[in-house]
Amino acid sequence: MEQATDATTTTTTVLGPDRHSYTRARALTDRVVGQVPTLPNAAEVHRSFALDTFEARLHFGAGLTAGRGVLETAALTDAEVTREDKHDDRGRLAGVWIGLRTVVDGVPLSAWALTSEADADQLLHASPAPADADDSKPESETEVTQSLPTVSTGPGDIVIPAVIPVTPLAAKASGQEAGE
Repeated sequence: MEQATDATTTTTTVLGPDRHSYTRARALTDRVVGQVPTLPNAAEVHRSFALDTFEARLHFGAGLTAGRGVLETAALTDAEVTREDKHDDRGRLAGVWIGLRTVVDGVPLSAWALTSEADADQLLHASPAPADADDSKPESETEVTQSLPTVSTGPGDIVIPAVIPVTPLAAKASGQEAGE
């Protein structure tokens, strides 16, 4: 019994940095899955060769509900949702990926869903600002934000805010085109 304990301790010491990176990514994955109402089809911790660290990945599947899972994850992590239209070899729209890539407390996180064009439009245009909204106040006075902590002492200290507003990309794009 003592030999097994000693061997485990030695292995943990040798694999320290990798194990720490994995543990932080796993903790983030568990925390996000525990807080989003929509469960992903798959949640994984994956070694990123480009970053030489572990990252958290959430795959929500396909459809409107899957897309909502991505938006919920974006709201929790204050991440921007992206849209990528995929076309077949004849140029017809075959599907729309919506997703996010962000870093939460030093851990890379991505979440993805495959949707139809109509579902992606509905999801990403779900809460546009009304045209007759009062624009006289500066954005800093009208937008409610909750910051993410940037310093952590361990994987269990990762805190994800409960509610963060998400601005659809289309609203951001239309604001930039209008010169706002």
